[in-house]
Amino acid sequence: MSETATKPSKPTVVLVHGAFADSSGFNDVITELIRDGYPVRAVANPLRGLPTDNAATKDGLNSIDGPIVLVGRSYVR
Repeated sequence: MSETATKPSKPTVVLVHGAFADSSGFNDVITELIRDGYPVRAVANPLRGLPTDNAATKDGLNSIDGPIVLVGRSYVR
């Protein structure tokens, strides 16, 4: 199999919610992105403090092969 055949045609869009929200806030966006052929992941941000939240996001990103578009929502506490 060629290298091109194993790569996704579009980057994975990773959505990270901010404070006072959860991943379900991205449901409509996820539906549209999937309809347009994008692989999508919504990181479950634990909102336990910046070090813990960064680690959760990093773990999510490290589980993805290939290019990523990272989208974050306001993280004001």
